[in-house]
Amino acid sequence: MALTASQVVAMATLSRPETPLFGDHPWRVIAFRWVLLVTCTVLGFWNTIAAVIDELRAQTLILYVPVPVPVPVLVVLSLIAVVGVSWRDFDEPPIHDRQTDVIVGIVVIVLAVAGKLLVTPRYGRAYLTSHMDLLALWMFVLGASILLFGLRPVSRYKWAWLVFLLIFPIPVRGLVLALGGTSMAAGFALVLMAVAATVVAVGRTWRRKAVAALIAGAVGLLALLVLNALEAPRNVLVPGPALIAAVATSGIMLVSYRRRGGRRWSPPVRGEVKDPTVGFVGRPVLVVVLAAILLAFIPTPPVGSTWQSNTYPQLEIGGQLNIPPGWRQESVRVYGWVSRLYGPGAVLTRQVLVQSRGTRAFDKFARPRRVVVDSVDSRRPLALEVYPDIFRYDLSDERSNEPVDVALPFGVRGKMWSVVDDARYLTYTVVSWWWNNGRRTQQVMIWAVDDHEPAAYFPEPRITLLENLTSLMTILLRGNAVLLDTDPQYKDRDLLVGLAGGLVRSQLVEVARAEP
Repeated sequence: MALTASQVVAMATLSRPETPLFGDHPWRVIAFRWVLLVTCTVLGFWNTIAAVIDELRAQTLILYVPVPVPVPVLVVLSLIAVVGVSWRDFDEPPIHDRQTDVIVGIVVIVLAVAGKLLVTPRYGRAYLTSHMDLLALWMFVLGASILLFGLRPVSRYKWAWLVFLLIFPIPVRGLVLALGGTSMAAGFALVLMAVAATVVAVGRTWRRKAVAALIAGAVGLLALLVLNALEAPRNVLVPGPALIAAVATSGIMLVSYRRRGGRRWSPPVRGEVKDPTVGFVGRPVLVVVLAAILLAFIPTPPVGSTWQSNTYPQLEIGGQLNIPPGWRQESVRVYGWVSRLYGPGAVLTRQVLVQSRGTRAFDKFARPRRVVVDSVDSRRPLALEVYPDIFRYDLSDERSNEPVDVALPFGVRGKMWSVVDDARYLTYTVVSWWWNNGRRTQQVMIWAVDDHEPAAYFPEPRITLLENLTSLMTILLRGNAVLLDTDPQYKDRDLLVGLAGGLVRSQLVEVARAEP
């Protein structure tokens, strides 16, 4: 069938190589596209990267612990997988019809924009826990890669993409907490990632995949045990074994394969670099750049500024709070499991307080009111935001409102909100604040319930990460309005504000007396 002149011109335009800028150097074309991809990713998600850096400095369990260069370990492992796949021989015909590439790439990029613009703000209160913007980052890199390199070449690295998907932290956080939340648990989780990356990099056959998994697992676990015995610092103990396992196993498998001969698996020399499957990109580059610029202007929830935390150097943190006048302590209980969330030495202390004398202002029968005071501390303040209070109580089905500010003595700024338990027909009023002594930060939460009976139920502290996954999915599908109390009733506002002021004065008066 004869072709028209316009069709001939269009085919020539689609198939011509990028020679005017790079000449006959395919490796320069590939390098340029990689630089463009990385630059646009950093531009579009600069605020996400800044939040991750803040967590790195705080040494929280996000598991992106810095290596000697400021590159997350998971990215290094993903690159090992990518490099291993790229060293293999692939005979791919060039791509001329890019209609499918453009459609799929644009759809994925639109999902990335929607994820950062619409989904991430829904998880503002648990932003550092969920990091939905990291999932959006993964989708943007995937979509941009399809536009720049083609759908078929990108699909060749499908297993490496699955390794890189672990940048979304919720599954890994759940695994680490299930294993105890220690540095050893975090190191073990990274070793598992290293095993997966190594298998992708060197596994041509199922036999080689099994051998690679065994070697990488053995090397990683041995390195983890040795570094732990040597009491290596956390930023060495967690990423070190994984990097050692991936690099050592890949090197061993490469040397073994080259000695046996067979199909080439080695770094290509400069003259052997093949022309990219997509010879000319054209206008899809503009889509990637414009999407990156749009993403750069989409804000993310604030990090490290949610709570005001005044510093009182002589403040005693970690034990029971001093009881203010007019109240007595009915019971006290200490929960040590919070160290899995907030680091070594962290404790949650629950003190049940009862009024010394009841009054009709807070109960129509003048019964003494009963409240619960929970205090939790950590030497890593950002950890208290990574795992906020909703992950210490099973509140996955309860409705709550946005906190409002409450002024307390000595310049302490508190927050108050209500929690509606529709299953038990209970409404809680909560007043909370943060403070620190320069070494540890503490959050104090006071709970009151509209059931004034002595046996009234209060939420029991326990790790609820898995339970909250249900509410996270509900928010994703239906929005956060489904769990929002739009008409809060602060039934015990005066009771709790008065008690909070008494607690603040009881702690800080003792601090003032202790100062010279």
